[in-house]
Amino acid sequence: MSIKNLTYLMIILLSLNSCTSNSGDDRSGDDNSSNQRNQTEIIENSARILTLPTPMQIPALLKNTNSVYDPTNLLPIVNGQKSYYKSGILFGMYMLDLGYTSSFSHQQASLNYFKTCKQIADNLGLGVKITQVHVNRFNENLTKPDSLGRIILDMYDLGHKVLIDQEKEGLGFLMVMGCYMEGLNIVLDQAQDHDLILFVHLLNQQKNYGNNLESVLTDYQIPIEIQTEYKSFQTVLTTLNRIDLPSVYELKSGKKTIVGLKREDIDTLTKAVSDFRKSILI
Repeated sequence: MSIKNLTYLMIILLSLNSCTSNSGDDRSGDDNSSNQRNQTEIIENSARILTLPTPMQIPALLKNTNSVYDPTNLLPIVNGQKSYYKSGILFGMYMLDLGYTSSFSHQQASLNYFKTCKQIADNLGLGVKITQVHVNRFNENLTKPDSLGRIILDMYDLGHKVLIDQEKEGLGFLMVMGCYMEGLNIVLDQAQDHDLILFVHLLNQQKNYGNNLESVLTDYQIPIEIQTEYKSFQTVLTTLNRIDLPSVYELKSGKKTIVGLKREDIDTLTKAVSDFRKSILI
């Protein structure tokens, strides 16, 4: 199987996987009013399930489609402790960078970002779960990208659970925002020149993730200290929502083209992400 076909296959599998939670949406309508009432009650009493980005999705796709590792995409490691909410965002951004360096087996950079993530986690009170056990596992598996990926996802997941237990779920979603924006930075810099279909797929993915993230962030008051970063995130989401992005199937079948993808929109996305990254480091 060629690399190109492998790319398409992976994208389709990921797309199908992300849609499994909505598999019941295509049921035919029923005129029976009692059935309609029952469906409404089920929806109202069901937990809200959202798909949100993780630090490994974008790096793994780029690695598996033979993208070239570019260390200039990494966010510089900050010396000294940042404010509480900025630290939460930085944790998500550095976790994405850790996923990127680990996927491409850049061992020294992986060690540097892991240490930074562990330090921020300790400062945020996550050290109760992200312990020396994770440090030992990481060091022991430094030459095994797949194993490192599982450790990174475990740390990321544990971070959310600790914050939920501490009734700080809002900070957890700020961590996701950091991961989201840092992932988009790599997509814009690498994917669009590497593989157009992969690029369009990842933009579609970021569009869906961004809307899901915004829907939960609106339940929280955004702290003043990160208002600038939040505005950059909103600019990204507004821009993605106005682009007519085709799906992989629509591109492959010829039902749609990329005519709706304009250079000025890509430039707007790039600037918003750049502004976000610069502001978080101040």
